[in-house]
Amino acid sequence: MELRTLRYFLALAQEGTISNAAKALHVTQPTLSRQLADLERGFGKRLFERGAKRVVLTEDGQRLREYAESIVELADKAEAELSQPERAVAGDVYIGCGESDVMRLVLRAMKRVRERWPGIKFHLFSGTSADLEDRFAGGLFDFMVEFELTGRPDCNALALPTQDTWGVLMRADSPLARLDAVTVEDLAGQPIIGPRQGLKSGKMREWAGEALDRWDVAATYNLVLNGALMVEEGLGAAICYDRLVRLPADGSLVFRPLDPPLASDVGVVWKKHRRLSRAAEAFLECLRDECAEARG
Repeated sequence: MELRTLRYFLALAQEGTISNAAKALHVTQPTLSRQLADLERGFGKRLFERGAKRVVLTEDGQRLREYAESIVELADKAEAELSQPERAVAGDVYIGCGESDVMRLVLRAMKRVRERWPGIKFHLFSGTSADLEDRFAGGLFDFMVEFELTGRPDCNALALPTQDTWGVLMRADSPLARLDAVTVEDLAGQPIIGPRQGLKSGKMREWAGEALDRWDVAATYNLVLNGALMVEEGLGAAICYDRLVRLPADGSLVFRPLDPPLASDVGVVWKKHRRLSRAAEAFLECLRDECAEARG
């Protein structure tokens, strides 16, 4: 199984037809068809079926696509890093992260890096920790911003000098909007929109206790923009971090903290056994400087 063949397979999966994939790869259709046939013979499985208009991946083909994307991306990452001139501080830094106002500190560190080393480029991938974990474990991220920071025996960690505060985002005409803060009892009987992972986390269980099992969860969200839109449309009130949604100027949405208060520690983690590139080391240096300044 060659890297080039995997690139051919991924091009077919993306383009949907042999002819379009061949054009994208700048190869002839017979060459592409032969390479893909060899790939199927090598695995002894059918990887795709020709439909009326498009090629459709089989279940085995979909599984291979997941592996192939990671393999090709990791190969490209290694090639880009190793092609940097000796002692040059340049290249790409890959960061997995969630949505949080705490990211401002990370972004300021990135800006500091770019001012000193303009040859460094950053690539952010947003999602929940569960969404990002496989890519981080597979070496596709240099760093991951972890919310609900916990000790990882295989990782180094830099705790950020700030926390995320939990609360409820609601319409201004909601009865909850008259409160200064929202208790567990206040949420009883209210339709709740929650973060997909956050509702299952120990942090929310710690705050709500057994009442969590009785919540009327109308919907869950992955990233908060759609959660805010659901609130605007009257689907319910959203559990989320403070300062994550820009409240509209017309005052149609409001945020109230939880009572008792609930906050999450945030940090940046990186693998102990994986050597950081010069670009990644430069980012870590600037992030430490930003943290030191924030602590005063």
